[in-house]
Order: sequence, then C-alpha cells, then structure tokens
Amino acid sequence: MQDISTRRLLTFGALACLLTLAAPAKPEASALKDPTGETLDRCLNDPANGSTAGQTGCEATASDDYDRRMNAAYATLMRELPREAAQQLRLSQRAWLAFRDAEAKARNALYETRQGTMYVPMQASDATNLVRDRALLLEGYVRVMAIDE
Repeated sequence: MQDISTRRLLTFGALACLLTLAAPAKPEASALKDPTGETLDRCLNDPANGSTAGQTGCEATASDDYDRRMNAAYATLMRELPREAAQQLRLSQRAWLAFRDAEAKARNALYETRQGTMYVPMQASDATNLVRDRALLLEGYVRVMAIDE
C-alpha cells in the first residue's frame, strides 16, 4: 500500500505531464527576437561575470540598451502618430516615467530590508525588467504603425 506522500508525488507527476502536453508550442525561430535580452543572457552566463559586480554590470548594460530602444521607439511614434494620438502617448510616457521613479523607490526600500550580496543583482534585474517591458511595448506599437504601409 502506498503512503500519502508517494500518492501525492505520483499525482503531482501526472499533473505536470498533463500541463506540459497542454502548454502552447514554442514560437518559431522566425518569431521576434530580443537582441538585448540575448546579449544579457550571454553576459550573465559568462563565468567572467559570476561576481556580484559582473552580474550588475550585465544588467546595467542591458538596462541602458533597453532605455535607448525605448527612447528610439517613442521618438518614432511621436513622429508618425497623428497629433491626438501623439498627445495621448506623451501623457502615457510621462505617467510611465513617474511610475518608474516611484517603483524604483519602492524597490530600493524593499531591497534595503534584505541582507546579502545576492540581492544586489536581483534588484538590478528588477530595474532592467521594468525598462525592458516598456521598450518592448513601444516597439510593438511601432510595428503596429507599420502594418498596411
């Protein structure tokens, strides 16, 4: 007779198999790529960047590149959008910048409650992810504007 933990393990394994089968297929190789993310992954996986300083350096470089990409996409949209839509984007971007700054204060306060060097690259990663998401969103809007041109 099986004990309860063995039955739970078997149930969990069966559930994991079902979820794997139900998961959506991976995107094709031709799907959109994120060169900054790929570069970041290579940087983080490089043994030379295994230190806290190395990891945070990788994140800082990626964050700067995402910021550059975000600004480029924003500038493109501001040139291409009709006046009213550009005004709405400007308001949205200003609100996002205020959110970014408030989020940085909240993130910093959270990480100040933690002890240990492992939290430094985690904090840097969180900051990078915030800018990455906005950059990718605005780049998506640029792609929308290119449809039917």
